[in-house]
Amino acid sequence: MAIADLFDTGSNVTEHEQLEDFLENASVGIHLVNKEGIILYANKAELDMLGYRKEEYFGKNIREFYGQQDEIESILSSLLSSEKLDNHQTRLRCKDGSFKDVLLSSNAYFREGTFIHSRCFTRDITQLKKSEKLLKFLNEASVQLSTMHDTGEALDEITKLIVPSFADWFVINELRSDGFAYLLKMGHANPEKAKWAQEYRTTHPIDINDPKEGSVGWAMRTRQALLVRDITPEIIQNGAKDKEQRELLEKLTISSVMIIPMLIKGVVTGVISFMSCNPKNKFDDEDFSFAKDFTNRIALTLENARLYEEVKKDIEDRIEADKKKDEFISIASHELKTPVTSLKAYTQILQTIFENEHNEKASGMLAKMDKQVNKLTRLIVDLLDVTKINKGEMVFDVQEFNFNDLVTETAEEMQRTTQNHTLILKLEPCEKIKGDRNRIGQVITNFISNAIKYSPEAKEIIIASGCNNHKVKLCVQDFGIGIAGHEHSQVFKRFFRTSAKSHHTFPGMGLGLYISSEIIKRHGGNIYFESTEGKGSLFCFEITSIDAVND
Repeated sequence: MAIADLFDTGSNVTEHEQLEDFLENASVGIHLVNKEGIILYANKAELDMLGYRKEEYFGKNIREFYGQQDEIESILSSLLSSEKLDNHQTRLRCKDGSFKDVLLSSNAYFREGTFIHSRCFTRDITQLKKSEKLLKFLNEASVQLSTMHDTGEALDEITKLIVPSFADWFVINELRSDGFAYLLKMGHANPEKAKWAQEYRTTHPIDINDPKEGSVGWAMRTRQALLVRDITPEIIQNGAKDKEQRELLEKLTISSVMIIPMLIKGVVTGVISFMSCNPKNKFDDEDFSFAKDFTNRIALTLENARLYEEVKKDIEDRIEADKKKDEFISIASHELKTPVTSLKAYTQILQTIFENEHNEKASGMLAKMDKQVNKLTRLIVDLLDVTKINKGEMVFDVQEFNFNDLVTETAEEMQRTTQNHTLILKLEPCEKIKGDRNRIGQVITNFISNAIKYSPEAKEIIIASGCNNHKVKLCVQDFGIGIAGHEHSQVFKRFFRTSAKSHHTFPGMGLGLYISSEIIKRHGGNIYFESTEGKGSLFCFEITSIDAVND
């Protein structure tokens, strides 16, 4: 039957020929189906899209070419009822068994109320759907990969994403500093063939210097990505190094392959191979573009995971080193405490004996010795406090007490330790506070001690307190050497000692402010300072006057 015979065009031959040419050479697929579903006509675009010859398509029932029978029955029923279809997404079976995604628009031709045939227009959207699928896959994969910090976890996740949804066989090889390529991860859709793939990779390591164009070694060396759409027997024959390799490659039934080098800042870090073992699923340019983009993301993910693991290991090593250091400090401090206590006791006994004998020279020397023993004792106490803080073992004896009384007592004690400074008290009336009196006194002592130590040329130190909104505040101000701006962030860290230019040498281990900050933090307070090099420092803390210690 001629095309024009299906239409009521009169007897004009020229019109018949024009209509036939228009339909046959239309850019979209066109087919006509009668009420029984028999295909009466299909144009060249439709046949080419699905891969059939006329005799393989004409006269067949349209139901044979739909994957879902319920769908085609619904479509035919709608057309028989004079309904239209506009851009209905469906799938048509090709001659090779694969399916094409199409947009179907259709209406019916009736003559004198009788259904003659449908007029169906099919537009191939397979590549568009594939692009959408790959883009969606890439976005979802990117989100998942961005959360990966562990290399092993990242490799497992990458393989799950790729196999089998995109490739049947997937291999990541890493180029290391020794110049050799090492298998980093392999995945295969078929468990049985996975064994062969593993055997192949074990017995045939990558040769970086392989001169054959298209080999994995060639891709790594030249940094050139490679797409082989169709792996023919000739390609396997020419690419195999020996009979064993050829037979193994044949067993793996590779039909298409992509080899993409991994690059980080222009440097090759490895290569990824994507392989299809399904003759109906051969990679095309769209797949190639996707594979290159995804490889870049995989390379970045692995590099980030590597850097994360390096940083993590460095942190763990530092924690371990700090732990060992704390253990050493704890043991050493405890071991020193007993002999130092005995040394102080003997010093005081001898000092008393010499005083009773009126031996002023010997008594004076022992008095100096006692001061040095006191300094050593304070260092040992500081070291023990640091280990308690790190282990979370610092204990607080919480009680209510008068804050200004504590400040006054501490200032009087510290005044007796210096003849060169005058401690000036500026205390405002304050409420009682709840906390560890001895520990807070330790902080005040540290502030005043530092002010004395780091202002050797100054004469005055100002100690001020205030109370506002149920918070008490203490500040100690000196007019000494100050702290350089670039050191401000380090002040409350362990073992910090200022490097300010001075002709004085200052004793201490740099633990006092660290301990003080921890004590105030555990009271739910705030500690801070202001300092200008060459002009002095102001150290302050605030704690609540009513809340208990923040355990």
